[in-house]
Amino acid sequence: MRILLVLLMSIFLLSSCQTDGTKGTAAETMDATTLLKKIDETRNQIYNEKNNKFDSNKAMEYIQFCQSYAKVAPEDPNTAKYLFQAAETARSIKKYDQALAIYDNIYANFNSYPKAPQALFLKAFTLDSEMQKYDEARKLYQEFMTKHPQDEFADDTKFLLENLGKSDEEIIKQFEEQQKALEKK
Repeated sequence: MRILLVLLMSIFLLSSCQTDGTKGTAAETMDATTLLKKIDETRNQIYNEKNNKFDSNKAMEYIQFCQSYAKVAPEDPNTAKYLFQAAETARSIKKYDQALAIYDNIYANFNSYPKAPQALFLKAFTLDSEMQKYDEARKLYQEFMTKHPQDEFADDTKFLLENLGKSDEEIIKQFEEQQKALEKK
């Protein structure tokens, strides 16, 4: 009888833990206050200075908490900042598609955030430098130049557009040739 009871309880517990695919992640069911605590906790756990180790699982948790917070508290002035940090974290762990999606969200939905133009720039830069999707990057760099010509990243964008698809060695060689040409004048 005892074994049967333990078996039935185990089956009940296991079935209650399973998901049918329609429920969200644990982070999506948290309230804003809990998510803020989790954001702070995981941000401090991503990199352990003591062992000089980077925890990519904690980084993914951090990204999820930031994205969930944006859904729960889109009006909070800090939401865009958390998303921006999440995008940078995603880029640093080479989750480029996730970073691009977050940059899109920032640029589309948080356009009053001071770094919203940088989100567009960083999306283009990620497509360019990390994913080698030069045609897509070119379009976004051009959009950035059209919409944000006075931004602090405008000069960088112009340089990147002029050198899109070139290796570092090609850029250095081109720069050296330009310097030699200037010296001859």
